[in-house]
Amino acid sequence: MGSYLVVTVGTSLLQGMRRGKGTNDGLPSRQDALAVLNGEGRTSRACGAEVNSLALLLEGQELSVGVLKPPFRVHLLVSDTPEGEWSGEVLTSHIGGWEDVTEATYEMIDGLDGRDPKRFAHRGLRALVKAAARCLMEARRRDPQVQCVINATGGYKAQISLTGLLGQALKVPVVYLFEQFAQCIELPPMPVDFDRSLWIENYSLFRALAEETIVPQSQLDRLDPDVRLRPLLDTEQVDGQTLYALSPVLELMHQTFECSPPARAEQPPDSDVPIAQRLHLNMAEMPHAPKDSLQRAQQLARLSPVTRVENLRFVNTGRSFVKASGTVPLDEFRVVCGDGAMGLELRVLTTCQTVNHRDWLLEELRRLVAGW
Repeated sequence: MGSYLVVTVGTSLLQGMRRGKGTNDGLPSRQDALAVLNGEGRTSRACGAEVNSLALLLEGQELSVGVLKPPFRVHLLVSDTPEGEWSGEVLTSHIGGWEDVTEATYEMIDGLDGRDPKRFAHRGLRALVKAAARCLMEARRRDPQVQCVINATGGYKAQISLTGLLGQALKVPVVYLFEQFAQCIELPPMPVDFDRSLWIENYSLFRALAEETIVPQSQLDRLDPDVRLRPLLDTEQVDGQTLYALSPVLELMHQTFECSPPARAEQPPDSDVPIAQRLHLNMAEMPHAPKDSLQRAQQLARLSPVTRVENLRFVNTGRSFVKASGTVPLDEFRVVCGDGAMGLELRVLTTCQTVNHRDWLLEELRRLVAGW
């Protein structure tokens, strides 16, 4: 049990110390900063917004999920700057000494530097979303019962808004402390949602861009992005070449679904059709099909709920994907096998009887096709 807090960090402690010294130059010593923190009450403005808000949360402020319970683990997300590194070192050292805090760590977010607006927009915000999502997912993996919270008080406004949106999408409480308030404000629930079927159908694109960060035009063409997604991709000109990347919003969409399997997914019954009798392919067409189509059809036939696999038509795409949307019956799925040049659409019949069954098998198909 216990509580896990992801905290965005700005420079409020640093700016307060600079004002006290009457200078904006240089970084105070770590010892001086810790002396200020240890000499003031945790709700003193001299300690900065991050300490003030954490103190309220850890000392009993009630949220919609109740009062946070110890032990507490705190992870700070800081900017990719000397000021961010200084803040991370000082705050983790101080917060790590609090009663019931068993772990305090910080992480510098690559590209999160306001002095380079282009890098901030193209790299920093995406890296922030990935880091926050990874932290929450790992915390839940370590302890499914842990209470996760995002404290979005500190940092750039875009940093605060994106982590707040991630929390809303993942159903994690998001709190914020305004300077004039004596308590943290919990952001009210918002109808934040994305189209999961669009993500499933374009999973190879999301996964490739999430892992490789940027790809050239030639690789993007092989991934064959959905016409609904192409305008949302970030572009950057480097040495006369156009490079493509997920926008922060598309990164948020990807991380949301990677971290949140369908809540009511239920495994459908096993098929009673022997695996050897599940393939019903027009073998006369298979010599003209994309490379490895037969092997992929066999992989589909080995899935436990599958009763029948048959080829339908050749399609004008080179990518492999699961067609997650449409008006097909609950027990029917469409999977496209591509080899980079052309595609073969397969019809897959199953034992699925409910939407929950369908959600379960869509996740299995997504993972299977991702390996093609």
